[in-house]
Amino acid sequence: MTKAICITTALCLGTLGACGDEAAEAALEPPILDGKSDAAERVEQRGPLGFGEAGASGRFSEDLAWHGYVLAVRDDAVVTVEVTQKGTSRGLDTTLFLYGPMSAEGAYGTAAVAFDDDSGWGRLSRLRGKRLAGGQWLVVVGTRDGRGRGDYRVEARCDSGECAPEQGPAGACDARFVAAIEACVADWLADPDYDAEAQAHEELIAQCADVEPMAPVRDEICAEAGAPAGLCGLDMEAFHVDYLPGCRRAAVDAHLDGACVFGERYRDLFDRAEAVVIVSERRLEDPAALSALEVEQVVEAVRATAYDDVTSVEEAFAAVDDNVVNQLEVWDASNRKAYTVYEVGAGDNSFGVVFAYGTMTAVAHNNDGDWYGCEVGWGPERRRCEADADCEGKARCLGRSESSPLGRCLDAARDDHPAEGEACTIEEGWSSCPGGAGLVCAGAAHTGAGLCLPAWMRGAFTSEPELAIPDAAAGGVEAQLLVYGLASVDMDVALDLAVSHGRTSDLRVTLTNPAGTEVVVFDGASAGDGVELWWDRVAVRGFSGDEQVNGVWTLKVVDRSAGQSGRLVRFGLLITSRWD
Repeated sequence: MTKAICITTALCLGTLGACGDEAAEAALEPPILDGKSDAAERVEQRGPLGFGEAGASGRFSEDLAWHGYVLAVRDDAVVTVEVTQKGTSRGLDTTLFLYGPMSAEGAYGTAAVAFDDDSGWGRLSRLRGKRLAGGQWLVVVGTRDGRGRGDYRVEARCDSGECAPEQGPAGACDARFVAAIEACVADWLADPDYDAEAQAHEELIAQCADVEPMAPVRDEICAEAGAPAGLCGLDMEAFHVDYLPGCRRAAVDAHLDGACVFGERYRDLFDRAEAVVIVSERRLEDPAALSALEVEQVVEAVRATAYDDVTSVEEAFAAVDDNVVNQLEVWDASNRKAYTVYEVGAGDNSFGVVFAYGTMTAVAHNNDGDWYGCEVGWGPERRRCEADADCEGKARCLGRSESSPLGRCLDAARDDHPAEGEACTIEEGWSSCPGGAGLVCAGAAHTGAGLCLPAWMRGAFTSEPELAIPDAAAGGVEAQLLVYGLASVDMDVALDLAVSHGRTSDLRVTLTNPAGTEVVVFDGASAGDGVELWWDRVAVRGFSGDEQVNGVWTLKVVDRSAGQSGRLVRFGLLITSRWD
């Protein structure tokens, strides 16, 4: 196809970079007809240009070809764009043009704001140290006379620390995508065959916020006038990699804003309620050992069951299953508030009440194991994040690792309780750290003695892999958990484990931390026989306490003898960390 062109002289102004008169007279710009067309309409659009090694490669195989790449930056970013020697054909004489930023109408303009011919290696091009306004810019690669042939590689480098667009919760996604994700989630939850307990709500949001279900929404948005700047100029890969993550975060934040911080069920406090940390837990059996406030709270908790006619604490204990009341002190790390939870059995069903710490103010009721009337939503902290820009206020994205960019939004500067770092003990599940302070007794799992540390440094992680254990196979089976959002090294590691097997004496189970240290947690040859392993927060010995805690932890189960088979059903970790 013949291309209409207009040969112009590239301006050699400060904003366009330095170039000699000879280069300016010879270099061809992308063809802009009568100054009325947009630069993006006169070049071959080839998708996004990432920073660093996430550059782009192309090949010139015909005359008068210009290749355009979209470079998205945050405001005041300083960038260098270069055609590199590595990946570029020897002898190719390239040019670089920069247009933009993209306007609200989706146009980059008709005049280049920066140009270079030979500032790079040999006859290659480099635009060095350009300070750009936030938005999307069009980088155009050409050849000096419009007739060059060969391969090239173009890369962008950030010279100002952070250049990629801030993908924070506000303004990162068109609201119609969030509405579509929420509708998709609602459809799944309404399906009678869908098992909601098998998949966390955030995982379901991620499943819905994918290219296939969101592409029709994008097509609808882009068919309308006034489409969001930049969205409709992205190819599908950039839409998936650069745009949809912001929509997933926005949908998750919208869900958390209205979600009960204690989860959906009482049992969620022990693993799925990610914002909540259990500080202390104990079984109450003696009414005489309770404080005056605890007496009132226990009576109110039992009255919330079918036994609404009890009037004394003695009647309350006598009414419930086994005459036992379970008491938890929990810390909501997202709002930095303490609560006291009471749970009782009534006819083998679970009931109870959550009180604001130190008060008779009920904030949630447990009815048959489910939360009702919950008045506490997620706060700004403890939310999942991948960058500081995902967090509100002074919170930062902490607890990321080489394995994953996932962390949690936390404002560690607020950890200022005077008891932090003091010695503590755990007796029958109850911590000696000051009540309601948001401190856990870290390091006490083995000896009962430790240090009071911020409760957010403890996290529960769980999975239900349901993996077959190969019979008499040295490789065994492995399950992995990603630990994130904690401090730097471990203080306590406790293991949840469920294995069904015809002869557990055949098994050897190991746990490996992100640093590669492997610890044997079960050796059937010396641990006797059985048909299952059912562990609930069993303390693990053998880790140094001085190795990275955030990252991938691996559980391995090996069946060493033939004749019996089994399954790895559940794998969970409760980890308390500290700063190194």
